[in-house]
Amino acid sequence: MKEFMWLQPQFLICFGLAVLNLLDAFITHILLQNGASELNPLMNKAYAYHPTVFLTIKIILSFLVLWCGTFIVHKRIRILTVFAFIIYSCVVTWQIFLLFSI
Repeated sequence: MKEFMWLQPQFLICFGLAVLNLLDAFITHILLQNGASELNPLMNKAYAYHPTVFLTIKIILSFLVLWCGTFIVHKRIRILTVFAFIIYSCVVTWQIFLLFSI
């Protein structure tokens, strides 16, 4: 019997990436409001234009990552996705540390 899509490991990793991206967006927004600077030049330009543009882009990217988790991908892509999840987890953990340091 075929498993439900949302129980597939690739979808779960992409779900985690989407959640991390949303956390990153909102924590970054709070940090930027308190004097921090955005290191990503593209997101820095989006935030400089308007914070809503920045948050909208991040939300759209989160849904895109979630949607990509519904596709069957090559094993190397799955490994790369797990690696991205680990790196992004470290980034969000650092941001949470910074948030509590305000």
